[in-house]
Amino acid sequence: MSHEYLNNKSFETIIIRFQNAKRKQKKFEFLKIDIELQQLKLKSKNTIKIQLNISNEEVANNNHEYLASQKILADAFYTLSKNIVRYAKFSNIDEDDAIQEGVLICFERVEKFDPTKGKAFNYLTTCILNHFRQLWRTAKNYNELKKKYGKLFQLKSGMPVSSFKKKEKKRH
Repeated sequence: MSHEYLNNKSFETIIIRFQNAKRKQKKFEFLKIDIELQQLKLKSKNTIKIQLNISNEEVANNNHEYLASQKILADAFYTLSKNIVRYAKFSNIDEDDAIQEGVLICFERVEKFDPTKGKAFNYLTTCILNHFRQLWRTAKNYNELKKKYGKLFQLKSGMPVSSFKKKEKKRH
C-alpha cells in the first residue's frame, strides 16, 4: 500500500469531500443543540415545539459520507506518511510511531487546507516533515539529557563512572 503513487488532484478531491462532510455534520450537531435549547425555553412557556426540517435519513447519509471519506483520507494519509518515513529516515524515531504521528498530524491540519492557496500534497508533506523534525529534535535532546543526568546519577550514588560503564557494557 505504501508503494502507491498519490495523485494530488485525487488527494485534494478526497480532502474537499471530507471537509464538506465534516462541515455538514457540525451543522447538524449545532442545529440539534439549538433546537433542543429552543424547546427547553418554549417548554417553560407552554408553547408549540419546533420541528427540525432535516430528515433523519439526511443526517444518517451525511454521517455515512463522513465516515467513508474519513476512511479514504486515512488511507491516503497513511500512504503519504509511509512514503515520507521511507524517504526521510530520521534516526532515533520508530518508523511505525512516525507513520501514526504523520496520519494524526494530517488529520489535525486538514481543516486548514485551502485548495486555492496551494497543493494538498505540498502542504501536508511540509506539515509531516516539520513534525518529524520536531520529533527528531525531541529524541536527540532526550538522549543528550539522559547521558548528562546519567553521569550525574553515577556521581551522586557514589559509583565510579568507569565501573558503571563496565557494567553497562557487560549487559549488552
